[in-house]
Amino acid sequence: MSSEPIEAVIFDFGGVISVPVFHDLDPVDDEFGVPRGSLNRLLFGGPDEANPDFHRLETGELSFADYLAGLERRAPEIIGRELDADAFTRFSATRGLQIQWPVVHRIRGLRDDGMKLALLTNNAKEFSDAWRASFPVLELFPVVIDSSEVGLRKPDQRIYELTCERVGTEPTAAVFLDDNEENIESARAVGLECIQVTPDPMVTIAELDEMLARRGTA
Repeated sequence: MSSEPIEAVIFDFGGVISVPVFHDLDPVDDEFGVPRGSLNRLLFGGPDEANPDFHRLETGELSFADYLAGLERRAPEIIGRELDADAFTRFSATRGLQIQWPVVHRIRGLRDDGMKLALLTNNAKEFSDAWRASFPVLELFPVVIDSSEVGLRKPDQRIYELTCERVGTEPTAAVFLDDNEENIESARAVGLECIQVTPDPMVTIAELDEMLARRGTA
């Protein structure tokens, strides 16, 4: 692990700045009357089988409408019944973004201290306006890397290299915060110091501050 001072902090969006939108689908499975775990498998894939359409959605290769059509085709096999696409779309619209404001305030403090900042998110083009309007993105982040815009998604190591290149720092002089273990592992592989965050934003802030105190800042 590098011991050089930290020049940049890179934040994930969902699960770090916001509460994960789809962090617990068991109640939704119950509401739709399907076995628990079914919707998660349909949307994202199971433990041993990724949903390639979800990956293509997040790299901008597939529209949300085409992704939804794929869900409808796969639903009988995965959840044992047809998917009511209209009901699912209405449900998705009600899952509003919940911003973790203590994290946002800490980001503002880092900006005021002169820290280089970047936001790195896996997302879909169709959701861009919604999440960008949920907190002052452009005020806080000079660099925003959206997977659907750059055609790469975490955990592809190239997206971390691209982020550091646009920030203007080496990976070994940056720290990355994410809630996904696979993303953390791939980021570490390119030299980034990483913090795998928990649902508690105050713990996230404390871990970040401890790491910055340990490494120092440029």
